[in-house]
Amino acid sequence: MEELDNIVEAIMFALGREISATELANTLEVDEESVKQSIENLKERYNENKGVTLVEVNGMVQLVTNKKYYEQVNKFVENTKRQNLSVSAQETLSIIAYNPKITKTEIEQIRGVNSDFAVSRLLECGLIEEVARLNLPGRPAAYSVTNEFLKACGIKSVEELPNYEEIKIKDEQMLVTDYEKEDNVDNNTKENAESTESIENGIVSEETTENIDTKEE
Repeated sequence: MEELDNIVEAIMFALGREISATELANTLEVDEESVKQSIENLKERYNENKGVTLVEVNGMVQLVTNKKYYEQVNKFVENTKRQNLSVSAQETLSIIAYNPKITKTEIEQIRGVNSDFAVSRLLECGLIEEVARLNLPGRPAAYSVTNEFLKACGIKSVEELPNYEEIKIKDEQMLVTDYEKEDNVDNNTKENAESTESIENGIVSEETTENIDTKEE
């Protein structure tokens, strides 16, 4: 039983959200009564003298910080929020702002890198929020920016964000463009190929001439 207590505790800690005894039982493939007993055991373990406590509301349980330490925790959270966002977090925030109700998988497809930390950081700062759970395998969360983000930007809705096409650097404004690099490579390759072809043609012509001359002799 103690092993099950530890498993349930670990799941709730890692999950970071509320969960029901039924969901735990189904996932762990154990009877629900055993899970409920583990939850009761954990309630005793996380009593009022602990920094973390277990709360139950409407059949859902979750590990949360003890409300006795709200003031101290809140100071830390506020200080963390005031820290500057990393480049990856800013990039992720921009993607979510211009693509409401986007999933983390879609964000990662755009960025090409894992975005777990960036999304978690933005949620922590209250700049984005989970707005839906898609009816797909794994029930992925969809994210949009929050009113806190809009207030920080001084706008009333995402429709007031700058038009991407208007703020995007135009090709003629770029110092070096990718297609110019490719064109240069292609041109060089083409020139090299033409030179090689000319040399080969010259050799063939000379050989052909020699053969003709030999026949005439």
